[in-house]
Amino acid sequence: MQPHEDWRGRGLTPGIAPALIVIGIGVLFLLNNLNILFVHDIWRFWPGILIAVGLVKMVDSATPNGRVVGGILVGVGGLFLADNLGFLNLSWENYWPLVLIGAGLLMLWSRLAPPPAGAPNIPAGAQEGVLNETAIFGGVIRKVTTDDFRGGHVTALFGGVEIDLRRAGMRGNSAVIDVSSTFGGVELKIPTSWNAVSQVVAIFGGVENKSVEPAADMVGVKRLYIKGSAVFGGVEVKN
Repeated sequence: MQPHEDWRGRGLTPGIAPALIVIGIGVLFLLNNLNILFVHDIWRFWPGILIAVGLVKMVDSATPNGRVVGGILVGVGGLFLADNLGFLNLSWENYWPLVLIGAGLLMLWSRLAPPPAGAPNIPAGAQEGVLNETAIFGGVIRKVTTDDFRGGHVTALFGGVEIDLRRAGMRGNSAVIDVSSTFGGVELKIPTSWNAVSQVVAIFGGVENKSVEPAADMVGVKRLYIKGSAVFGGVEVKN
């Protein structure tokens, strides 16, 4: 049996970017309280949070979709930062068509992008035991019924993802879902025999585990590890 982290196939430590961001925010408020640096003067640099998270996702993501989301975060953060510093004069009235252009480019990418190097060309839906769901300016709803659920990736960027795992099963003892919720929401519905272990870092967001833990004498209890980050977004787990 493989450890629950093996599905990643990567050696980088997950969650390091949110941790560094939290430390940085704490340092800023400490300097403000000590009258060394005033937060209200540097608040206009808040888009740097999006840029930092985006850069890490571009480098650390195991999937092409994750790298695309990282690029979008860097681009959006760069635009907001340029506007705050006076280099641009952004207004919804003039620039709203950029949303349509971005959505169209993402649709093209999802259909034309080549598979990762070394990955087999498997038809969509063939890996029903592995999640790879992305919602950008939209919504995704998926019901999983496989008896060999092995985890995966879920990304919500200005959108929402709902995953229903209540009829799914695990052949192993545990699985890992890597969640990224940025200005969006992710909802996970799990079986009553699964014990959800949340390791999601929330930055100006929220994480709520409403699931009821299985009884101590219940047979066949599985563990679902939920990792990742919620930046200006939310993650909810229930059963």
